[in-house]
Amino acid sequence: MPLPTLQECQSALSNCLADDSSPSDESIQTWRQLIQRCLSHGTSYDDNLLSSSSAPDDADNNADVLTSRSKEAGGVLSDSIEWYLRQWWSQQHQNNTSDGGDNNDNHVSAKVQKQLKDDPVICAVVESLWLVGCLLDTEEVSTTAQVKKGEGLSADATKSDGDKTSKVPYQCLVNIIKDLTSSRNWMTNNKDGDDAMETVENAQPLIPIASLQTTLELSLLQAANLLPNPPPTTAKAKAMKARTGGKAGGAAAAVADDTPVDFVHKKLKKMNTDMYYRQHKFNLLAEESEGYAKLLSFFVVGICEGGTVGKDGEEDDGEDSSSKEARKYVRELIGAFDLDPNRVLDLALDALEWELNEIITSQQTKKSSSKGGANEELGFDAINKAFLNVQSPKVVNTLLAIIRELDGNSSSGRAIAHLLGFKYRSYNNRAAKLAAVAAEKGKDGKDTSDKAGSDKSTSAPARIYPRSLFISTAFLSAHGLVDPHNLLPHLNSTLNLIDTYKTHTTTTINRLKKLGVVSLNSSKADKKDAKDDAADNESADRDAAFRNDPIIGVFRAYLAMGDWDKPVAFLAHATVPEFDSAVKDSDGDKMFSAMELAVLAACSLSESVGADVCAWVSTMIKNVYNEGGNNGKSSRASILPLLNSPFPTETPLSEISSVLRGPLSTLAASGVIRLAQPLYIKLCQIYNKKLTLAENKVEVELKCIDDNIMSVLSTFMVPSLSLFPSDTLLPKELWSLLKKLPYTLRYNLYSAWRKPGLEKGTLRSMLPKDIKSGKIPKPLGIIESEIETGIAARYVLKRISKENIKDMGRQLSKTSHNNPLVVFTDILAKIESYDNLILMMVDTFQFATELSLDVMGYCLLLSLGGSDGGGQRRSGTKMGGLNTEQWLASLETFTGAFYKKFPDVELRGILIYLTARFRDGESSELGVLRSLIKTAGGYGFVDYDSTASLSELQLDGRCGSRLLKRETSSFGVVDNINRKASQHLRAVLQGGDLGVMMILLLSQMRLKILYTKAGSGTEHVKVIGNTYDDCEAVLCLLLEFLSDSSDDQVTGSSTKEKFAASMPSLEDLHTKYGLDTAVAWMLCRPLIRKSMFFKDDNKLAGNASQKVMPAFLERFAASPDMTKSCEKLLPQGAWKNITQAMFQAFYSLSIYDILCPEERYNIEIGRLKKEVERLIILQKGGDAARGQMSALAAAAAAAGASANEVRLATTFTLVHREELDRLKRNVDQLNKDFQRQQKRCKFVTSMLESQKEDLIRSGGSDGTFASAFMTFCVYPRCFLSPEDSLFCAQFIKVLHRMRLPGFSTIEIIDNIVNAATGSLYSMTEDEAGNLAIFFHEIWKSVNSWRYDNDAFSTELKGSPGSKLSKAYAEANSIGDHSTTDGITHDDFKSIYTQWHNKIGVSSIGCFTSSEYMHTRAALIVLSRIVLVYPTQPKVGDKILKSLSSLQSDDNPRPDIRATAQGYYSQLTKARDEGMWKEENIAVTRARQEKEKAKAEERKKNLALQHENMKKESEAITREIGDGGRYGRDRRDDRGRPDDRGRAWGAEPRAHQQRAPPMNVSAPVFTPKVGAQRELGFADRREHDRRGGGQERDVYVPPNRRDGPVTRRQEEGRGERRKRSRSPDHGDDSEHQQSKRTRGEWAPPRRSARR
Repeated sequence: MPLPTLQECQSALSNCLADDSSPSDESIQTWRQLIQRCLSHGTSYDDNLLSSSSAPDDADNNADVLTSRSKEAGGVLSDSIEWYLRQWWSQQHQNNTSDGGDNNDNHVSAKVQKQLKDDPVICAVVESLWLVGCLLDTEEVSTTAQVKKGEGLSADATKSDGDKTSKVPYQCLVNIIKDLTSSRNWMTNNKDGDDAMETVENAQPLIPIASLQTTLELSLLQAANLLPNPPPTTAKAKAMKARTGGKAGGAAAAVADDTPVDFVHKKLKKMNTDMYYRQHKFNLLAEESEGYAKLLSFFVVGICEGGTVGKDGEEDDGEDSSSKEARKYVRELIGAFDLDPNRVLDLALDALEWELNEIITSQQTKKSSSKGGANEELGFDAINKAFLNVQSPKVVNTLLAIIRELDGNSSSGRAIAHLLGFKYRSYNNRAAKLAAVAAEKGKDGKDTSDKAGSDKSTSAPARIYPRSLFISTAFLSAHGLVDPHNLLPHLNSTLNLIDTYKTHTTTTINRLKKLGVVSLNSSKADKKDAKDDAADNESADRDAAFRNDPIIGVFRAYLAMGDWDKPVAFLAHATVPEFDSAVKDSDGDKMFSAMELAVLAACSLSESVGADVCAWVSTMIKNVYNEGGNNGKSSRASILPLLNSPFPTETPLSEISSVLRGPLSTLAASGVIRLAQPLYIKLCQIYNKKLTLAENKVEVELKCIDDNIMSVLSTFMVPSLSLFPSDTLLPKELWSLLKKLPYTLRYNLYSAWRKPGLEKGTLRSMLPKDIKSGKIPKPLGIIESEIETGIAARYVLKRISKENIKDMGRQLSKTSHNNPLVVFTDILAKIESYDNLILMMVDTFQFATELSLDVMGYCLLLSLGGSDGGGQRRSGTKMGGLNTEQWLASLETFTGAFYKKFPDVELRGILIYLTARFRDGESSELGVLRSLIKTAGGYGFVDYDSTASLSELQLDGRCGSRLLKRETSSFGVVDNINRKASQHLRAVLQGGDLGVMMILLLSQMRLKILYTKAGSGTEHVKVIGNTYDDCEAVLCLLLEFLSDSSDDQVTGSSTKEKFAASMPSLEDLHTKYGLDTAVAWMLCRPLIRKSMFFKDDNKLAGNASQKVMPAFLERFAASPDMTKSCEKLLPQGAWKNITQAMFQAFYSLSIYDILCPEERYNIEIGRLKKEVERLIILQKGGDAARGQMSALAAAAAAAGASANEVRLATTFTLVHREELDRLKRNVDQLNKDFQRQQKRCKFVTSMLESQKEDLIRSGGSDGTFASAFMTFCVYPRCFLSPEDSLFCAQFIKVLHRMRLPGFSTIEIIDNIVNAATGSLYSMTEDEAGNLAIFFHEIWKSVNSWRYDNDAFSTELKGSPGSKLSKAYAEANSIGDHSTTDGITHDDFKSIYTQWHNKIGVSSIGCFTSSEYMHTRAALIVLSRIVLVYPTQPKVGDKILKSLSSLQSDDNPRPDIRATAQGYYSQLTKARDEGMWKEENIAVTRARQEKEKAKAEERKKNLALQHENMKKESEAITREIGDGGRYGRDRRDDRGRPDDRGRAWGAEPRAHQQRAPPMNVSAPVFTPKVGAQRELGFADRREHDRRGGGQERDVYVPPNRRDGPVTRRQEEGRGERRKRSRSPDHGDDSEHQQSKRTRGEWAPPRRSARR
């Protein structure tokens, strides 16, 4: 090969220096090639190998050429290495200078030589020299010469010319080595410009001598004069030399005079003799037993004696050096004794296995002296904790280093895999042989039971593989020394995991399907017991198979090393066939599915595996759970890989969830988590701690919950609760976590918990192929828990009642702790059918946990949705939409009662669901919102069933304050209000503008109901009307609730301010949201009134200092902007007839501002004062309270109260005290409200008086004002609510009393009559009721003007209201005086008659109409005004005549028929009482005489009918006779015995011991004859007086000849007696039964022998 140039060598070496850490393999390979070219050029070793010999003649010439070439090669190689060393040294010098290293020359030189020994460039040179030296070795020549010399031949004589030729390349190589070992001054640094003097002290060889000595052959070292000096003379040799006088002689002299070459040759001879000749005949393996003895001794003892361990458990430099020395020592033993490396590796594996087992056993022994040992079943905790707390990890680390080196630093560990595989196979073969021997003995019929203890070697072992083998395999796999997948061919597993799991799943599903099924067949029961025994045996066999399976053993041990993915992948590769194809196809999803299936199957079939998984999770979270609880450093160290260490304390929750997601889902799916309740609690606390809340927030933000966290919560946290026993601890821990989540996430978790069904619903939804494949949509453990909970819940629900509500309620709530979805779904299903369960169930929930109550809210929302988890929505109405379905009506009631009792339960879910339904135009759930506001919000006093049902008392109350409205809404019966529930509901509605959104949607839905067709069919007009009325009523109710500021002082917040912040402006409501004028004003009226009376309210409240209006009211205060906005609410033409002042005054005020119900205030105050006096008298007691106490006792006894309840009813209790305090507060509040409303009405009247000139334009006498005022003001508002209809009537009266110029009352009433008569054909029921209220108030004044001249003269005559426009006067043929002076009383009579006839004609037309709503509306209006209309008999008779057809039985509308009959009765009564003012007296008298005759005729008919019935009864008695059993009068024959030997009426169950008296003050029944007796005992006293009592007490023994009466015969006789007893026996039986139901006393059970 050509000699490379110096530039080529420097270029290659520069590439080696360019790398940062170490030279790359390519750079070193290039440098090796250059070295070989140099050596080939200087020694021609490659030519000598290829050619057989050279010509002798040219030997000298070739030697000279080769010598010169060797000098050239040595120079190039030396210069290149010197250049490299200079560059390398400059880098090292800079690093030492920057690091402040040691500047001592000796130390630096030693350190440099040590570093050069491991330098890749230098090592490449040394290895190349060794290789060439081996190829040119002259050992054989030297050895031959020595042999012949020993035979007496001369060495020179044996030499040939070929020997000389072969020594020339060898000598050239020696010359090159000498050049490389020559000292040169390369350790200089003159980069700073200083010319450093090269001294001898700084000269160093280019290649370290030590590297050459440890690598090159001895002959080459001798030729290069590089052999080390002989060892120094021992003390013994020195003494011998002294005795001999220093003469050379003896062994000592020989040793002293030996040269290095001779000394080395002697050592080689000794080594050769020991190696080839000692024990040659019997050591057939050419090995030395001493070598293996030393090796084992070193593995067991020697490693422990070398090196030290640092204080912190970390290995110091001594440990590192000891590991290197140990590896070196093993190499020396292998080389010295020619040991087989594979056997050495096997011994190292055994030593490692033994050491690991000793570590675990020692840890177990420390924990318990009674347990432990090699044969104990060691789980995750024992292995992991032992490996994490090793006192001295030096031995294990050293063994790992030795094994890694013996295996050749291979990443796959093929040699280790084969050795471990051989061990597994040997253990398996041994167990198979023992099992075969045991089977053979059993087949021969030999009884080996007695010899079992003596002959253990031939019995089948309980454990096939030692646990330590699994541990060592997993340990080596964790450290990367062996790939466990390579062991699979050697692991003989008899357990088919996946097939066994599928079989187990199928068996479990079949068992679950039979849960709760009662079998009355005894044979089936026996078969069931046999199946249970077989299942137990199968479970025991499966446990044994898992204990002896090598795959499961390796997996469990591998898991204890701290990793998860690798052990699970190993298990999947070994058990799931699809895993290989998934890995080949790089299908990640399929691969992870196979891994999940494998570990799920293992955990489901073996609790030990599941316990290991639980322990792995617990180990991973221990630092996070303790969080600084153990900050002190331990003196122990870990021998596990650092990658498998537990989570640090600061680990974020998302990272924890991503790692634990798979294991936790496996624990929940397999049901093994039920065995690790502390682990579940730890996880709940960790997640609760990691989910931190933002400032002033009660819920975690959605962005903080990623998919991993949500997956852990949905697949583990929530569903795992079903697997634990029912207790309150775990739900409390889980709720502490879940309450931080938004309700949407919580409901999603509950939905995932519920799906795909509850109890056996999941099993029914599964297909057979899913069962066979083992793909279960819901864990079987959870399904089983749900089925058991459902059975227990239904057992309690069958037995619950009002009497045992506390005990059964606790038991029912206890069953719901772990499966609330099951229990509450069942409860709601029963509530849908039986509404009498509502209050009982609400009382039961007081024992439930907070989590259960939250789940109840979710279940209620799901039930209201009308579908079970995504099916077709149930219909909420029946009969074409006329009525609400039973299930929805019951749920509406339950919703209000539930949230009243438990206000802290989440409300937003239901409210947002209702908002979505209203947005879609669905009105079937209006009742839910109505129930919430009425019951939970405490606003039932605002609501009403229908406007037609409102009484005068309730209407008067609605004109006053809120307290007056509450006191009069239910006729003095005030419901208990949960103020907390009301405040919470209002706060939820105010949050996020939810309440205002619902108000706007309800306002828009009114129009959708009227003009949008729902579905494909046409709805009945009654359905549309009822829906419209419900929507209007709920709208008013919600508006009243949201604008109520009565609780502002309690809550400390301004309700009006929050309401104003959410409510759009008046203009936006009309233009942007499309609301009509009246509704827009209704929504803004609370805020407009607040701004209008702001100063007045502050004065009344004592805050007169606050004069500036709050900013939130500025948008709704009277201002130019407000006036401009109002202009857009009406057409431009309307403003020609109506002024802004009139428009704003009409729509801004309410009935509270213009009418004060003084009489109603006084009546209610007086009533409450009487109640206060009554309670005070009861509190004082004495004679004054005796009558009251008797009345209370009588009322309680009549209600069926017990004696204790009667006594409590007559005692002044805490309830009475609270009621007394409430009444006192209400009396004071009503007085304040009365005074305040009086001032308000006076203030409004004065305000209107001041605006009199601006209310009507000066030219408004043309008659257009009346029609415009009716069209744009009165008519739209009077239909909204009863309060608005009252306001419209009273506002007209107020303006009339003000004598407002241009305000023609007559024309306004005429427009009202025209509008009312026309609107009867197009209004709903509530609108008809509102119109009736409005018309009743107007018509009362009209009637007084018509029939009372004084009222006409004082109220109407001469007022602006009596003046008519010219057009109206001409149209009604009234003189011109009506336009100037007003109408006369005669003019008014004619106008009144016209109005009266119009109303009558319109009403009769509605009665005769075929449309339902026409008739219904007319009946509602006329029923309200029956006392003021009709007053003319002509119209009245026509109305009565038209009602006859509606009252007949042929009418297909029963509600119309009933209403018509009621109105007919009211109308005839009003007529008879003289309400028909214009009826003729003669006609009245004739009618009265006629009615009197009819009454007499009816009386005669009744007497005749009674006489006929008496005659028929006597005839029947004569026909039957007195001797028959059923023909006699039993009341007279009670003294005579019956056919059973007892007197009639002497039934012991009907006449028992007299009940004790309930109370001394209890009332006593007094008959008309005057004799006092107690109910139910007079007949018995009469019977005793006649002697029947003695006969009753006589005991007649059974007939002895018939033998003893057996129990079965007596029971049969009792049954026959029960069946044969007549229902007429004992007149007191019904009384006795009623007394039993009241709970006073009950008769004792009848003895079986009586």
